Amino acid sequence: MESASKEPQSRFINKIIFLSFGIASLLGWNALLTKLDFFDHYLEDINPFKSFAFYNYILNISFQFLLIWKKNLFPFKPQLIAGIVGTIIFLVALPLSASTLGDNTLNKIITIILIILMGFINALTSGGFFAYSGLFPLEMIVLFTVGQGISAVLVNILEYIVLASVRLEGEDKIVVSAWIFFSFSILILIFCLILLLYSYKDEYCLYYLNKGNSLDNNNKSKNSKQLALISPDENSDKNADEKNVQSIKNLDDDENLDTNPTVERSFLYIFKKIWDLDLLACYGYIVTFGLFPGVCLAQKVFELGEYNSVTIIFTYNLFDTIGRFLVKLMKPTKFANMIILLGRTILFFTIIFNHYCQVKLGSSLTFTSIYLLANVAILGVTNGMGATLTFGLASEVAEDEIKKQTGGSIGFFSILGIFLGGCLAFGTVEIIDSYTPKKQ
Repeated sequence: MESASKEPQSRFINKIIFLSFGIASLLGWNALLTKLDFFDHYLEDINPFKSFAFYNYILNISFQFLLIWKKNLFPFKPQLIAGIVGTIIFLVALPLSASTLGDNTLNKIITIILIILMGFINALTSGGFFAYSGLFPLEMIVLFTVGQGISAVLVNILEYIVLASVRLEGEDKIVVSAWIFFSFSILILIFCLILLLYSYKDEYCLYYLNKGNSLDNNNKSKNSKQLALISPDENSDKNADEKNVQSIKNLDDDENLDTNPTVERSFLYIFKKIWDLDLLACYGYIVTFGLFPGVCLAQKVFELGEYNSVTIIFTYNLFDTIGRFLVKLMKPTKFANMIILLGRTILFFTIIFNHYCQVKLGSSLTFTSIYLLANVAILGVTNGMGATLTFGLASEVAEDEIKKQTGGSIGFFSILGIFLGGCLAFGTVEIIDSYTPKKQ
């Protein structure tokens, strides 16, 4: 019995597994966002740069919330397998429909439907991997979030390679480079799927998965016994019935939940426990997506032409990944997390002011380019640190039996922040457009 309960030590393969989970959780959506120019070429009327994110989050946010509201709605393994396989399917279906159906109403409708449905798949992968990782020690949570950063860096590096290697022009280059890009993204996802399946045979992963599931099953079993004990029998009188009904109601009382560890926690209980971290996770992404990529990509960097956008995105993603890794070198505290995420509000002024200098004051392109990249780097590193600290701190303050729900809660509020930040981006981009010279 002692050996069965002894906590196993993590190995190198476990670190690779959690890095791959972070990659898989965001790779599909990152790949799609990186190649929005491909979809804009065929679907200019629906403006994929603005519409794709909005349509995606219709089901993404809805099902993310459902996953944390309804505990154990889907078993982990089929949920995560369906998420990765579904992502692969959409990375084939979306570019295929866009490039073969042409610029017509049917293609627009099909594309919008596919993007909406992909939101459900993104909810399965993102929500599932957040909840899965929440069961594990801080070391693995950090590696998972680092993997999310690497996911974005990988697609940027792949985009550099494709841009440099495809020797075609015009539409041919757009189509060929997109298919090369999506094909390599699919290969990476297949590798992540293999590691996911392996994790269910790995001793270290099984220990924490079984620990979480045993707590869930134990709670359900005890709750069933409690309800059975308080259920009225045929001979009970009215007073006994009323007491039994009241006892059942009390099971949902937050005060009882604090003193009765066998009762399953509700979404509201989880939120009350980590509401400050949930809101910080949300706010961190509101700031990020209120500025990135919209406001950042409106600016020029050293006259790089077609490499301009990918350079800005790569800078952000690289420093975002570095920020996630830096958390391993610091002591996680709520105060540090709050300062990092709230302090970056100033970037709304510094990044927008840089664009004003570039287009209105005619400041040196070299100066404004360096200044922009420095701002993007700060935006990235603080986003990475804040996202990882928030998830890690939430897991640390949670009891074992609610770690899975805690991870799901942080995941949901992160996605909500991305959505709200994307909505805010319409306003910040309008500010940029208001003083940008119009093309004649």
